[in-house]
Formats: sequence, structure tokens, C-alpha cells
Amino acid sequence: MTQNTDYLELWHQVEKTPTNVVKQANVNGQQITAIDTMHMIRLATQVFGPMGLGWGYQIEEERYDQGAPILDPQTGEVKAHELTHTVRLLLWYRWHGEKGEVTQFGHTRAVYRTNKGSWMTDGEAPKKSVSDAMKKCLSLLGFAADIFTGMFDDQDYRAAREAETRIAKAEDADAEIERYRQEYQDWLSRECDTLRNKIPHPRSIQLAAERILQRVPDKASMARVDGAKGAAMIQKAAEEGIERARAERQQQTEQEAESHG
Repeated sequence: MTQNTDYLELWHQVEKTPTNVVKQANVNGQQITAIDTMHMIRLATQVFGPMGLGWGYQIEEERYDQGAPILDPQTGEVKAHELTHTVRLLLWYRWHGEKGEVTQFGHTRAVYRTNKGSWMTDGEAPKKSVSDAMKKCLSLLGFAADIFTGMFDDQDYRAAREAETRIAKAEDADAEIERYRQEYQDWLSRECDTLRNKIPHPRSIQLAAERILQRVPDKASMARVDGAKGAAMIQKAAEEGIERARAERQQQTEQEAESHG
């Protein structure tokens, strides 16, 4: 690599995730956004080359870890334990002519008690552990970083990714983009009108404008336009709204003074 290498080049190339390859999943009572393993494999192949040539992995360690005890319902004695399957996986890849390696662990509950109290043995635990470790390795390189950094929890960001996915799959992409641009313009008009005319206090206008400005980049991304113009519109509307609110307050003060005069 040259000294002028952009070290985030790979990260930026693979960090965004289409919404059609994710789903909500419940893991130990926690709702998470899960990404399809085959999408990660396909993206790695697209970036590095075919598996086995441009990238691949090897299992460095595999074991079953002892978990919670299984008690005899009559005596309370420990009869056995839950088991978790664990692998340590080394993922290698070639990037700009050099070979890199990343190591991570993958875990899967292999023998466990379900929420209904019955016992389950997962015969596919080894495969799931490998998938888990592989995705963790790729995430360290930036793959699906928007999921692993929690950006998908933000509704505006998720909507922006949904828009890009729909545009990519649309039969008439130009028409789909135009629809999002019109929605963006309508949203800007409503927010500007609210700031300019409907919020009574200057501080409230300022706080509302700050929240709206945080949403502009994702909204503009959906419409595939530069958000600078929209941000300027919001800022101008906020300034006009603050000026209006101060004038109304001044007028009210003067009227109160006259009534007490």
C-alpha cells in the first residue's frame, strides 16, 4: 500500500446495508436487527473475489462450553448443564494486493431450555457459530457497519436505506427518485411553515430547528439531493420565526403597558 492510502476506503465501500437483507430478531429477549449471512458472503466476494481465492476462513478452535445447570425437579440435584457451541474463526482476505487477517469468536446455544420450559438441542449450532464469527470478522472491516453501530435504530436513517433499496429495485428508478424528491420538498415546506408561523417562543423555535436540521441529511439522501439547500431553508425559516415571535412578544408587552397606563 502507498503512504497516501485512505484507510477507510474499504469501510465506506461496504458500510451501508440494503433493507431487504435485514430482519428483526429476538435474541435472549432483546430485539436486534439481524443481517442475512449470504448477503455478507456475496458482498465479501464482490469486494475481495471468490471465496478461497480472494478471501476465506479457517476454524482455529471449536468447543462446547458449559452453561446453566439442569436440575432434577424432584431432588434439585444437578443432572447436566446447558451447552453453548463456540468457534474461534480466522478470516483472511486480499486487499490491494496484500493479505489481511481478522479473528473473532462465534457462539450458539446448542442445548438449552426454551421459554416454554422444554429442552432443545440445536443440531445446526456449529453452522450458526461459524456464520456468527464470520459476520463479526467482516463487521470489523466495516461490512454492515450501519447495523453494528446501531444506525438502523434511527427511523430516519432506516427510511433512507429503504428508499435507496426501493430505487435500486424499481422498474422506473427516475420516477421513484422524483417521488422521493417531491416528498422531500413537501416535508421542507411543512417544517419551514411551522418554524416561521406556528411556534410561539424563540427558544422553542431554535430547539425545533436543531432537531429538524439533524433529519435533513437522511431526508435529502432519500431524494438524492444535496441537503445544504434544505438546511439553509430551515435556518432561514427559524430566523424569521424567531423574529416574528420576538415582535409578537414586544407587541404584547406594549399592549399590557398601555392597558395598565
